Amino acid sequence: MVAAAGKSSATMKSPASETHDASLLVNSKKRKPHRNPTNKPQKLLLSDPLLRRLSSAAAATRSFLQTNDLLLPPSQSLRLESLLSSLPIAPPPSHSSTPAWFHRFVNSASENDDPRWHLCFRMSKPTFFKLLSILSSDSSDSTPLPSSSLAATIFRLAHNASYTSLANRFGFDSVSTASRAFFTVCKLVHEKLGKLDDPKPDYSPRLLPNCCGVLGFGRFDVDGELLGSIIVQAVVDSAGRFADISAGWPGTMKPEAIFRQTKLFSSMAEEEEESRSFLNGGAPCKLGDTPVPRYILGDPRLPLLPWLVTPYSEEEEEEDRSEFNNVARTALRTVGVVFAKVRARWRILDRKWKPEMVEFLPFVVTTGCLLHNFLVDSGDDDLQDEWAVVARDDSEEYEEETRRSGGEAYIGSSRIRDAIAENLSRVTSSKRN
Repeated sequence: MVAAAGKSSATMKSPASETHDASLLVNSKKRKPHRNPTNKPQKLLLSDPLLRRLSSAAAATRSFLQTNDLLLPPSQSLRLESLLSSLPIAPPPSHSSTPAWFHRFVNSASENDDPRWHLCFRMSKPTFFKLLSILSSDSSDSTPLPSSSLAATIFRLAHNASYTSLANRFGFDSVSTASRAFFTVCKLVHEKLGKLDDPKPDYSPRLLPNCCGVLGFGRFDVDGELLGSIIVQAVVDSAGRFADISAGWPGTMKPEAIFRQTKLFSSMAEEEEESRSFLNGGAPCKLGDTPVPRYILGDPRLPLLPWLVTPYSEEEEEEDRSEFNNVARTALRTVGVVFAKVRARWRILDRKWKPEMVEFLPFVVTTGCLLHNFLVDSGDDDLQDEWAVVARDDSEEYEEETRRSGGEAYIGSSRIRDAIAENLSRVTSSKRN
């Protein structure tokens, strides 16, 4: 996956004047017409009383920001910065001698339990420096990763901050330098955290013996109707971590078409040990007379396989099978909840991306998922109350697909699912008795 940085911008041009005062026409030979060789909009003159008031208010706001920037929540300070940048007033010259916001923040938030670390960077101070150590380890570059680069990357992910804001807050000399730092750190996250642990068959040992996790899909929006969104297929384990991620599929593709082209699907057919999936290992458990191999619960739009157990269709559903369907569907919602946590923590993913930037979206989504795993493993994954977590149900965007198939493979898969459903029925009935 290739990552590059950049943003496109549109420059509004001043409309040409269509009318002229008659006196100007008379004196046109004496006066040369005004020309604007740069074709840029003209700033309003500060002699205008309204603009003087606006300039005074902007100066007061900048002074408020400079005085309170270590105390304000990022959402508020970024909103004020955006408002100031939209005004038709040239910003005052920057004072290079003033330390960047992040360096002052580190000195101010020196305690390990200072809540501002979670507010700004979605993790505690010890977790932040643990991540910095991991990303800096065994670096081929003799220069260690600057803490400001990691902080800027996390800040952009968490708050959807612009590169201009990163340059101002974290001491970069230009917007392009901030952009390069962001993608450099994202690449390091992929390199250092990209090896996912194989899930254990402990998703729900009593209700779903030998289950390793659940497989589902997440959707991330793209502006415009041409693409609409990209789809991410993921397997989530019992701890709520991503055990497998396949990102970047067009939003128009059907789930089964995506599933059959993923590395997870192809790895089940591999004969070489190092290439085989985690589902190929481990002894099967015996449920009645049926050996049940390791498996994952699958989205109902996917095919039933010996290692992918899907809910029964409406035609197949009976009393004991409906109990299995209820448990399976509850478990499958886990994928939506975990994707919702990723969006809530990394707000850069909770917006519509511009079509010209969509090639970077899978890279950034995967970065957010890997950082989610890191925070779960670090025990620092609690979300604050103000970070609303709303699980999206993308299943309604697809029509129900026919998953019936024939042959011995399907019959064997059906027996495995029936054995799991019958075991579940026995366990739940014994609880009631």
